[in-house]
Amino acid sequence: MPNIKKVFFLSTCIAIFMQFFLAVSWSKNNSMLTAKSAIIVNNKNGKILYDKNSRIRLPAASTVKILTAIIVAERLDFEQWVKISKRAAGITPTKVYLTENAKYRVKDLLQAFLINSANDAGVALAEAVSGSEIKFAHLMNKKAKELGAKDSFFLNATGLPENGKKQYSTTYDLALFMKEFLTYPHLVKIMQAKKATIVGTDSKKIQLRNHNKLLEEASFKLIGKTGYTKAAKHCFLGMFPKGRHKLIVAILGSRRPWADLKTLIRKKY
Repeated sequence: MPNIKKVFFLSTCIAIFMQFFLAVSWSKNNSMLTAKSAIIVNNKNGKILYDKNSRIRLPAASTVKILTAIIVAERLDFEQWVKISKRAAGITPTKVYLTENAKYRVKDLLQAFLINSANDAGVALAEAVSGSEIKFAHLMNKKAKELGAKDSFFLNATGLPENGKKQYSTTYDLALFMKEFLTYPHLVKIMQAKKATIVGTDSKKIQLRNHNKLLEEASFKLIGKTGYTKAAKHCFLGMFPKGRHKLIVAILGSRRPWADLKTLIRKKY
């Protein structure tokens, strides 16, 4: 009997130690990230593999462009021509200087939008879908709910600040948007491009360069959408392969986005 008690005591001690070790390890891994919120999700089965405050509402900057692109792909033909309004041409910042009254194909505007984070292209696409960006934002909120996102609210198609008004999302919700985005091969192909050139009816050639720095590093194979505003800090929403799986990654409120992403990608899942 004493031996049984000793074995039980040792087993209990080991179990307590393991729980403590895992808790410390989890805390250490989380503290390594500068991002306020982060998540890793298996795209195939939806299993959450890593979670740091994934349900807190935060400004999401240009990562919301993933949702905008989904709605555009649903509602517009990629070969359709879109006329650039005065409002779209005048939007700031982060733009590719689309010419007012010139026309561009939807596929070219999507390239400018996803590769160069061009807000002028985003406004033009939103207006082409709904007539105005405000009406398009209603579509975004409706689509977000359809995808299961319960903690997101949008006021525009680009993620730009709206005069003190709050729009927000969570890394959990953003992962839901990315899962849907990955069902559109044409959008994924655009996101994989390092460079591109678009031309409108004004014949002006616009050179695009992807803002995703890790796209240049073959060892990571990370595709995705960057984002930054003063309030949101650095944000990212994307996907990387891990073995036979595709893993969705989202970070919000990061001070060192590329270091944070490398840490998350290199983790064992």
